[in-house]
Amino acid sequence: MDAGLAAVLGALAGSVATIGAALATGWAQREEARIAARAEHRRERREPRLEAYKAFILATSDLREQSTFFTVKELVPDDPGDLSTDLLFQAASALKDSALEVSLAGPRRVSKDAIKIQRLGSDLSTNVSLLKHALENPESVSQHLRRSFLRDTVATARGVSRAIDKFVLQAQAALDDDGSLS
Repeated sequence: MDAGLAAVLGALAGSVATIGAALATGWAQREEARIAARAEHRRERREPRLEAYKAFILATSDLREQSTFFTVKELVPDDPGDLSTDLLFQAASALKDSALEVSLAGPRRVSKDAIKIQRLGSDLSTNVSLLKHALENPESVSQHLRRSFLRDTVATARGVSRAIDKFVLQAQAALDDDGSLS
């Protein structure tokens, strides 16, 4: 190989190496910027989520408190009374706005659990009202139907309790998520 060809090949190799290094550096900088932007986005979303989750958990705690006696068949009062059903209805109604906030804050798995709790709370309120009516009117509601209302009320109250526990764990996981697994 003559000296001229060697010089041209050497210059070409140097140029290719320089271009390759520039491309790799550019790619690494873009990747680093993307990671930084994603981390900042996650930080900005965490605080509103935390507030939405806290408000929802407070609302669900009130619902759980009002539904405690309905989770065990033997503890269900013979006459739930107007105050009990009203407080349960209010607790279930209070979940609506809070569930909306959680749904908008996300992520999807937490939103689904919040919506489920809100629906179960509404179902529980309805079931307790039906049970109350059945217990207050034994002459017009069959014993079979009263037992059915009681069974549905207990099952729904237990479902509310389990769903709340699941929501708390999902919310913790969402707040702890640093994005490294996504």
